[in-house]
Amino acid sequence: MQTLQPLLTIIAALAILSTGCQARETYEGQDVFRLARQELAAGPADSDAAVILSRALDQAKTVEADAGRKVLVDALNQAREAREFTIAEEAPLPEGWPRPSLPGLVRLKKYPAVRAAWARQRENRNSQFRVLFRHIQKRDVAMTAPVVMEYDLQAGSDAGQLSETEAMAFLYRRPGQDQAGEFGKVEVVNDPSMEVISVGMKGSYSNERFREGLRRLQQWLRDNPSYEADGPPRVLAYHSPFMLWWRKYSEVQLPVRAANDKPDRREGEGASG
Repeated sequence: MQTLQPLLTIIAALAILSTGCQARETYEGQDVFRLARQELAAGPADSDAAVILSRALDQAKTVEADAGRKVLVDALNQAREAREFTIAEEAPLPEGWPRPSLPGLVRLKKYPAVRAAWARQRENRNSQFRVLFRHIQKRDVAMTAPVVMEYDLQAGSDAGQLSETEAMAFLYRRPGQDQAGEFGKVEVVNDPSMEVISVGMKGSYSNERFREGLRRLQQWLRDNPSYEADGPPRVLAYHSPFMLWWRKYSEVQLPVRAANDKPDRREGEGASG
């Protein structure tokens, strides 16, 4: 078995590389400003591709022509990658849930109200998962993805403090599904809508990987002082322990609000539908 380990490592690395290899378009002789504006107008306004193209068009206005062209060529290629990006789907998303974002893209995302079953005992992930899995089995509630892992509030300002999960939630397919209330170690509530700053991550579900994502979000907040953190960091884990580690996908997120808004994000939490 030891002699096979180097080969398995190489195969895993090649698998990671192959998922991101696409032919790069140079757009030689084309008006990339016009193409970027056309693609931006043609797609959904809140898509990853729209975020990428909008940022690039704004940046291209502030630099020399050649540099602006390079910015837009890169953005057109990345926007294509974003439109084509998918993850291995093990369970459906809750209704109205945004699609997983392109790995590495830091962006704002809005999430609708959702019914969630929470396990808030400070146990390890596996224990929390088992508590929640027994709950949905007993209630005959179908599994969805992702699972939400919530961390200590202090980690929102210091990524080094991100360690064990404070709480874990399974999300229901619809806000009115089954019923809200307390069921032993599980509390089912209607979580309100929220806005977050988010970054997609590929690879194993390690605390170090999540800290890396959180540091990127904290840098975004420093660069965008019109927003401030509005709750504890969380990780959306889209895959089960049975998924090969290089195919796993997660999103590291921080709830945010406009810096001049009052902190009313959690009003209505716990109301039944």
